[in-house]
Amino acid sequence: MLLIFFSLAIFGISKQTSSLNSTCPVEYWNLINTDSIPNGDIHAEWMRQNWSRRDNMFQSELRLLNGYLYAEFIAVTTTVQYKTGKPAFCRYFDCNQREIPNSTWQSSFFPLNTVYCVRRAGAKYVSISFEKNGFYAKPAVPLMFRAFEEPIHEIGMCVGPFYGPEKRWLTLIEFVEHMRIYEVSMFYFTIFDMDGYSRLALDEYERQGLAETTVIQTEYTQLDWMFHLIQLHDCFHRSRSHSKWVINADIDERFVMLHPDLTLIQLLKSQHQNVGELNFQARRIQKTENSPEKYNNLLEAIDNLEALKFLKTAKTRIWESSKSIYRPEKVAVQTYHHTHLQYFGVIVKNIPRDVAMFRHYRITTVRNSIGNGWIYGDNFTDTGLEPELEKLLVHKVANMVEHVYELSK
Repeated sequence: MLLIFFSLAIFGISKQTSSLNSTCPVEYWNLINTDSIPNGDIHAEWMRQNWSRRDNMFQSELRLLNGYLYAEFIAVTTTVQYKTGKPAFCRYFDCNQREIPNSTWQSSFFPLNTVYCVRRAGAKYVSISFEKNGFYAKPAVPLMFRAFEEPIHEIGMCVGPFYGPEKRWLTLIEFVEHMRIYEVSMFYFTIFDMDGYSRLALDEYERQGLAETTVIQTEYTQLDWMFHLIQLHDCFHRSRSHSKWVINADIDERFVMLHPDLTLIQLLKSQHQNVGELNFQARRIQKTENSPEKYNNLLEAIDNLEALKFLKTAKTRIWESSKSIYRPEKVAVQTYHHTHLQYFGVIVKNIPRDVAMFRHYRITTVRNSIGNGWIYGDNFTDTGLEPELEKLLVHKVANMVEHVYELSK
């Protein structure tokens, strides 16, 4: 693991474990105090302009999701969506979850459900309160180390949230194995509601070191698209410093390269250092029935793979549902399909349609607020994956399905 060293030298800190008191040993990288947030001035200006404001769930409780520790600051994600620009106070706790004296720091909610906090030496847990000495959200959350000198992964993937009654076990495996072919090495999942049968596959990917999961607990009994932005911003912070490039997509969307002499890694490495986001068009494919409820046999599972079963594709590739691959440290605010705000000098590029795109397996049996009028008419053609890609995908899915579900029949 590569740790961040440059700021330690500034503070004259040696690479030894220290102790701020007799009961909590403190690692050398956790002996830092800071007094400001990077880009704090531009954040304040964006807050005044109401950027990232989403007035959803006005009565939602303040619950903490995660705390991420970077070299110069901390990001705390919450379940609150209606406090953008409002004051928030960072509270810091030692390894025994005792509050560190005189450590409180005033911040604000930005972006959306996030509170940026300064570093405090010895802090192992963090929380947020609306008033300086008021009640803080409990329990405090442990700080997740993200102060890497270089990202661990070249490509990570923020996967859209899971909710709803459909069993996702086969779709999950097909999705992960498809994207692993394109050298995605870390998947960041967010779970609102997931059945135990599908969770078997996700747990196995976590065990193999290929996935990390945020489970969101709220007071709401039913969740919908309004919670999607919570997932986007938590994953935005989780992936920062951990993955160099991050693909933002839902589980029913699959990236494909169309240029025979260019890989995704090559495309990303060819970008200028100021490029912070690449956008790709999508083509919608009619998914006319749900995935199977459970595993019966391997042949049936393969027959139900979305890439093999659903081919009816809209001829038009649209930007309205485009998807992005971005550099987390270069952007400030996320929205559903792409980044919303980028820092000064960052370039956003649209990738030509003949280079790469997303295939979106869009369910046709459920009407929603986005609408499904696109399924009518004759503007469709049958399309599939390139034969070698399809063959490799079937092989990888078959191995994982048998590994997880054959013994659980």
